[in-house]
Amino acid sequence: MKIALVGLPQVGKKTLFSLLTGVASDHLHSHSGDYPIGMVKVTDPRVDELSALYKPKKTKYAEIECTLAPAPPRDAKPLEQWLGKLKDMDALCHVVRAFEDPAVFHASGSVDPLRDIEVMNLELAIADLSLVDLRLERIAQEQKRKQDPERAEEAALLLKLRPGLESGTSLRAHPMQDTELKRIRSLQFLTLKSMVTALNCGESTFPNPKLLEEAGAKITPGDEVCALCVKLEAEVARVDDPRERAEFLEALGIAEPAVHLLTRLLYKALGYIGFFTVGVDEVRNRRRVTETYGARERLLQVIQRGNVLQVMRRRHVLQVMRRGHVLQVTQRRHA
Repeated sequence: MKIALVGLPQVGKKTLFSLLTGVASDHLHSHSGDYPIGMVKVTDPRVDELSALYKPKKTKYAEIECTLAPAPPRDAKPLEQWLGKLKDMDALCHVVRAFEDPAVFHASGSVDPLRDIEVMNLELAIADLSLVDLRLERIAQEQKRKQDPERAEEAALLLKLRPGLESGTSLRAHPMQDTELKRIRSLQFLTLKSMVTALNCGESTFPNPKLLEEAGAKITPGDEVCALCVKLEAEVARVDDPRERAEFLEALGIAEPAVHLLTRLLYKALGYIGFFTVGVDEVRNRRRVTETYGARERLLQVIQRGNVLQVMRRRHVLQVMRRGHVLQVTQRRHA
């Protein structure tokens, strides 16, 4: 499963990509035109708690493939390539500039995160609208040669979805039955992909709860939004010693780097359900099953086989399900 970082120029995408993947910024330039790709480790407190319980020789977190996409090009051919790359992704992460810095220009002339969220939403909606029109044209040509009830149903669905795209609304906001989603899934609509919005705030304004609330009203219902200060996160990441890093975070009044939360939101956007194997040799987030395609049924089958643990946290209690029994570990988190 793959996710792409998208956003306007000068929003902090490259620095965030380096933070997520560990790929140095000076390795992000490609002469072949390929977009940089790296693996993101999903920082999961459940894995940490299991490691504390079992003290294994090795701890393995889940990983996500992440692509760094450039800003949306204006010329037709590069834009077509950009859209094609995004269609191959399973989810998107929109990095939005929410920091002021006179030394860093903004493509629109001023810093306005809510406007930039709308601009990206509209960009993706227009791309999907063009695809709808192209598909309707092809179906009409096919129907002239031979009538096909399935193609007629697809055309009717596309005509129903078209007004929402014309208004800049994502297809995720349009309620659809599973049969309808299956009918258009092969078209790889961009606004059907889950999106996480990452607000890159300034040090003086982070975490900016007011902006978080306003941005939450702008994104598609069901999507996630988080705030982080990429500049500050980079400074924290440069501290190699774990104890010194913890002291640095404590001095800043930060319980956990925001980039860790972002990795979990990206994992959630992909629809993953975590499966965990534990033992003295290894604690591992081994299985990742999407929430679609009968994931619940497969989850029950795996648990019944008795060879995988599913870990779920309910408030502050860690619950471990194994062979149909629930074991409660009363180790509680600090509030």
